[in-house]
Amino acid sequence: MPENVILLKKYDGSMLNPVNEKEVWRYAGYFGKGINVSGELKEILRLVEGELADRLSLRVCFRRMPITREEDMPVMPFHCKSKNLASCIKDSDEVIIFAATVGIEADRYIARYQKLSPLRALVAQAYSAERIEALCDKFCQEIETELKEENLCATKRFSPGYGDLPLETQTEIFKLLDCSRKIGVSLNDSLLMSPSKSVTAVFGVKKP
Repeated sequence: MPENVILLKKYDGSMLNPVNEKEVWRYAGYFGKGINVSGELKEILRLVEGELADRLSLRVCFRRMPITREEDMPVMPFHCKSKNLASCIKDSDEVIIFAATVGIEADRYIARYQKLSPLRALVAQAYSAERIEALCDKFCQEIETELKEENLCATKRFSPGYGDLPLETQTEIFKLLDCSRKIGVSLNDSLLMSPSKSVTAVFGVKKP
């Protein structure tokens, strides 16, 4: 895997794990509140999946970069003062920084049904959220397989906005990955990504 080069992976929906319905309903807010998922909701999910699955544009851009150390603390290739991230990658000599998206069609589909059928829009929102996580899982699994060939392994992934890693870190990740040109994801002044079902994250590369 080349270092300090922005790489791109594209996926077909069939390459991801099947839809995890429990996760869909969790994103929709139907678990943990004593609410049963009705047959009507499950039928809407089937409809959403049938209409939206083939319209998703599943892409990931990423970069493998070395990290240095100061006083035995890892120094990231971008400005970062996160103790949580430092703890996560404390034994790593490199990091992989990535951005992933399911594309703009999910946003368009959700926007279309927000007035026509708010319930379908809610299910589509939850379905798309589950799919972007499934895409991140697929990408990380592939990278882990590649790292094993180098006798290396990966830490868990860590995204801006999680723990004490500030959301502002998004701006530097976008510069490092050229997300707009590589996978068509932009970042506005409020640090919101478009398409909205997009993720940035970083994980460490270390010896087992």
